[in-house]
Amino acid sequence: MARESGEGALVERREVLVGAGAVAGLFAVGGAVKVVGGSAQLMRPPGAQSESLLLGACVRCDRCRSACPTGAIDVAHVEDGLVNARTPVMSFRKGYCDFCEKRGSYACVDACPTGAIAAGFDPSRDKIGLAVVDTSECLLYRGASSTCSKQCIAACPFDALHLDEAGGLVVDKERCNGCGACEYACPSASYAVYTASGRRGINVLPESEVR
Repeated sequence: MARESGEGALVERREVLVGAGAVAGLFAVGGAVKVVGGSAQLMRPPGAQSESLLLGACVRCDRCRSACPTGAIDVAHVEDGLVNARTPVMSFRKGYCDFCEKRGSYACVDACPTGAIAAGFDPSRDKIGLAVVDTSECLLYRGASSTCSKQCIAACPFDALHLDEAGGLVVDKERCNGCGACEYACPSASYAVYTASGRRGINVLPESEVR
């Protein structure tokens, strides 16, 4: 009986170890999936809103970034997911998208050799993302309204920003298409009240992150 008890304990211990290994393996796979695929939706240039088309066709040639006349296109990094690395993303700290209004056609679309960024984006209908006010950073909410000239409102070409009765900044989600002009113009990073959080008073986010 003692022998049987010993064997039973050995089997139970083995099952526990195997189970623990399986759980650890699942966590490892989950972590790998997160690293490969990334954990957040990225904002793409106009015409690159189809993730499947972009990831399937993009050859990471960097031509779209080089062609962008306003410098609004950057590339994703490894921390955005291995599958996304070196693919085009919007960076509104460097510039904003004017949809190549004066050019007559999208420079990024024309520069793309594979069709990963396709024609057909309509700024009056389609969106890159949506602007969101960060009340912890916006000077209008931090008692510094006298130092802010509402550059974001003046910069918006779609009249998507206005002040409410209390003087707070409001985004019209229907009008906003995520061009980034407001974020690029936001002066919050230039004043001492800026908290060094890496955010500005207004930031453009993917639609899926805006509730």
